[in-house]
Amino acid sequence: MGEAGPVWEIPIELVRRNFEVNVILPLQLTQGVVQKWVRQGKKGKVVFTSSMGGLFTPANWGTYVSTKHAVESIAEALQQELSKYGIQIQTINPGAYYTGYNETMADNPFRWLDDSKNFTKRADLRKGFGDFFATPEGKMDPKGMIDRMIEIVPDDTGKFRNVVPKVIEDILREHQLKAWENQI
Repeated sequence: MGEAGPVWEIPIELVRRNFEVNVILPLQLTQGVVQKWVRQGKKGKVVFTSSMGGLFTPANWGTYVSTKHAVESIAEALQQELSKYGIQIQTINPGAYYTGYNETMADNPFRWLDDSKNFTKRADLRKGFGDFFATPEGKMDPKGMIDRMIEIVPDDTGKFRNVVPKVIEDILREHQLKAWENQI
């Protein structure tokens, strides 16, 4: 589930629902599976589909990406907690692939955003989303991501975090380094 729009104006019920779908329900499923594996002495692997948004927060995407930040934290904790049981944890962090999902998410705020009530104007938000989708990073072909997922998921070795494609990984690494110098 993806809710976008200005965090300071989004209806809180949409934030709550986004966390329920993207964080609570996957955690509930994961707990059930890994507890069963531990009881049975079974080794296994859990792969969380996160997002490039789990590693940075662009304006007007904060609600959705905050759920992915939470998934990242949960996955990292699970990796540490479950390794002694032979259970592996990985994340896959896709970039902004052109699948229709991001475009639908960008349409979601227009269900509630009202120029007569909200400070953020619909036309300004629409332009911001349009500018993003006009960049090469905003409309990547999903084929490369699908191919990488097919490799990552069944593999018994690999990195904990898998950002695809490499150009997005590089952008995220640069963003995270700059965050240490960010000024208010």
